[in-house]
Amino acid sequence: MKGLLKTKPAGNQLILMVCIALVGAFIIGSLAGTILLTAITGINPKQLMDFTKLDFNQPGIITYIRGLQVFQFLGLFLFPSLVCAWLFSTNSKKYLGLRRPVINSYWIIGIMVMILAIPFVQWLGELNRGIRFPSAIEHWMKEKENGANKTVMALLSKRTVKDLFLNLLCIAGLAAVGEELLFRGVAQRLFIKLFKNPWPGILVTAFLFSAMHLQFYGFFPRFVLGILLGIIYWYSGSLWTAILAHFVYDGLLITLAYFNPSMLNEGNTVKLSSIALTAALSFILVGLAVNWMIKHSRTRYSEIYAADAVPAKDHPF
Repeated sequence: MKGLLKTKPAGNQLILMVCIALVGAFIIGSLAGTILLTAITGINPKQLMDFTKLDFNQPGIITYIRGLQVFQFLGLFLFPSLVCAWLFSTNSKKYLGLRRPVINSYWIIGIMVMILAIPFVQWLGELNRGIRFPSAIEHWMKEKENGANKTVMALLSKRTVKDLFLNLLCIAGLAAVGEELLFRGVAQRLFIKLFKNPWPGILVTAFLFSAMHLQFYGFFPRFVLGILLGIIYWYSGSLWTAILAHFVYDGLLITLAYFNPSMLNEGNTVKLSSIALTAALSFILVGLAVNWMIKHSRTRYSEIYAADAVPAKDHPF
């Protein structure tokens, strides 16, 4: 059974990946998670149907939300990634890119790229928030955005060292490992195989990565971050570098919010013109770092996908 589908077309593998993710998200992330967390906290799942109306001071609600993050990680990200790697290869660890980078400098460069990108990402975020949509669509988008933001704000507003540690684990840690496994480790690998070119695969994966969050007023920043993480993975040859860079980026923002609670004020906006110069410098520095990664990369398409080739004996002629 292991590697049973490794020579199947990338399009078929992508469809199967989506199906496995949906099944895992429903059975593990939703059904099992809801049953277990309800038993632990005594909270009725119906209370979580509308995150905008949640009372985050209610005992057990924060525990429930963090528990949902754990089950989402298991069902939507970890389970599908491991199953796909098992079905699509005979070496799951190698398939997912869980190896050291070809050059140790990629550990540092990957982190630098994500940190240097912060001003440009902030500028993009302000630009994104200024986009106007038809009123009905905009209302729906803002509801989705507000619900997600309110939940994150509630978690980040907790002011103990224990809460900081749990936020680093549940928000930064689980997201870094889970999202990189599924999006870069499996999806990007399949899209690059589909297009037979890394760049379309990186871009499409980053687009889906951003769209999946259903936070439309943060779409552009997350899209760019997805591109950078895809670049870090592909050119370093190691998913660990992307996981580390992702974790450091999220972890840094969580830590800054912990020591500077005013960052959580939703009214904090800045004029695009006031950060344009910093954003431009950020863009240039990130471009230089990416150029270094590309020049020093030893990743070759033929080597990465050599194991996916159909053996000669399987050809009809």
